[in-house]
Amino acid sequence: MKMNNIANQQFKYIYFLATLYMSLMTCSAVLGNKLIDTPLGVLSAASLISPFWFVLGDIITEVYGLKIIMRLFWSVILCQFIFAFICLILINIKSPIFWHGQSSYDLVLGHLVRIATFQFVGVTIGWNLNARLLTKWKILMYGRHFWLRSIGSSGIGLIIFSLVSVFPTILGMFPIKTVVSMVIWSCALKIIFTAVLAFPSTLAVIFLRNGECIDTESQIFEYNPFKEPQPI
Repeated sequence: MKMNNIANQQFKYIYFLATLYMSLMTCSAVLGNKLIDTPLGVLSAASLISPFWFVLGDIITEVYGLKIIMRLFWSVILCQFIFAFICLILINIKSPIFWHGQSSYDLVLGHLVRIATFQFVGVTIGWNLNARLLTKWKILMYGRHFWLRSIGSSGIGLIIFSLVSVFPTILGMFPIKTVVSMVIWSCALKIIFTAVLAFPSTLAVIFLRNGECIDTESQIFEYNPFKEPQPI
């Protein structure tokens, strides 16, 4: 099976992976304001989720190609904004006077549009760079060393995402000292998680390639630094 036909194939696992990808990204947004006290300092619960959906994006990119992951990425971004606006509208509808749960919904869901906006900027820059680096390095390395490429590309992408998205999202919500500490430890933890996930993600790539009957041995790779990377 050649990679230029891969976008037209019917796959068994892509729907589950796409749903999981959407779920992880939504969890990251919803849990952005949940703080965790760790020996490393105060962290956002979202910091424990981001590495998983970055690595999941690497797996999908590696197995199904850049075209499919980009379709999925923009679909997820759009759905996240729809989810955020629906929540914003519904939690601001007047509630009965005897109901006292409004503050909880405001805390958890009231900032979703802001989080989705900053996440959109950070993910668009960080995750797109991640996916493109992973694909370019795949071409240069003839499809080998996924674990190493994933650590490198995800590590770079996650750091950019944290600086562009996490920092402005929580700025003003917490003391500046806490914000700086959260961002620093968030970056460090994400890199550690990415390295730990490298081996299981490599196994997932092997399983998916075998399950989807994608023959990587017959792929021909060409590289042009001035064009979009396209395995043929």
